[in-house]
Amino acid sequence: MTLEIIVLAIVLLVIALIFGSTVLTGISPVPTSPRVRRTMMAALPGRLPGESEARIYELGSGWGGMAFELAGRYPNHQVIGYEVSLLPWAFSRLRLMVQPRANLSFLWESFAGANLSDAGLVVCYLFPSAMQELAVKFEQELHPGALVLSNTFAIRDWRPLDELTAMDQYASKVYLYEAGEQCS
Repeated sequence: MTLEIIVLAIVLLVIALIFGSTVLTGISPVPTSPRVRRTMMAALPGRLPGESEARIYELGSGWGGMAFELAGRYPNHQVIGYEVSLLPWAFSRLRLMVQPRANLSFLWESFAGANLSDAGLVVCYLFPSAMQELAVKFEQELHPGALVLSNTFAIRDWRPLDELTAMDQYASKVYLYEAGEQCS
């Protein structure tokens, strides 16, 4: 009986954390599927443009799957994941403790105040209104040539370098942009 109460309490806590973050952010944490993640990785070049110390930012890193992929593919670049939902952030941190990556970190905070001027790549899976707000931030902070990779949601008025379709049940779109030259 005690074990059942503990399990029930844990389940209720998880539901409360997800519900709470959904109310605060306006969107529930949705992981990127493995097929979409593979499509996103396929859109990226083998070497990032610009300085070798350019950072990779994942804005809304969720459960950390994409950030881990990026850290493995680009071991010479620091990968920083921003997440405001407690449960996905905690899961990512726990996974990082179990599978350490020297070039990967997760921050439990909003990316709104982050300075992205040292980015070589910014990765997003955010709803359309957030993408439009970010477009202004990108235009102000990203140096020409920095890449922006978006899952599902395009940046209005930006012309993608590449647009791929994932082989998932939703035929999810993946958009790759280059700051500066690709802006309309």
